[in-house]
Amino acid sequence: MDSLIKEFSARFSQFKELSETFKFIMYPDVISFDKLNLSQFDWLEIEELEMQLIDFQSSSIWIQKFIETRKKLELIEAERLTSNISKNTSNEILETWNSIPDSFNCLKKLAYAILTIFSSTYACESLFSEINNIKDSLRNRLTDDSNSACILLKVTSYNPDISYFSSNLQQQKSH
Repeated sequence: MDSLIKEFSARFSQFKELSETFKFIMYPDVISFDKLNLSQFDWLEIEELEMQLIDFQSSSIWIQKFIETRKKLELIEAERLTSNISKNTSNEILETWNSIPDSFNCLKKLAYAILTIFSSTYACESLFSEINNIKDSLRNRLTDDSNSACILLKVTSYNPDISYFSSNLQQQKSH
């Protein structure tokens, strides 16, 4: 158990260091630039980000936008808890960030980077899991093209309309 606790602590220590930075997603209107740990985001233009954050926080329009977004998320969460309705809150957050003009492009880049941390990790882990299922010992004769096709079929979100396609086909007549 001790080694498991140490392993988890080591793996998730980076999340503790970035906890204030993660708050940026919901609180860009009030978070201090000094609280942001941008060590993992070395590709960002730090000076430009700081200037955009100052401009952003001095704009009453964008401050109000995030206040409204937080209120809307609280209502969605309260509704979800009382009615057992599973409404996705991530769409609200993404819509809010998409509505911000490109003059705040550094802020948007940071927000998108933070938002994709968890989903990209999930996507990679899911893909590796699917690859392991596809390339098991019983299917060792699959070619690279067949493997690629199987992987694409597993990870695609496309759902074909089978009834539509089958309605356009002529049925096989008996001989």
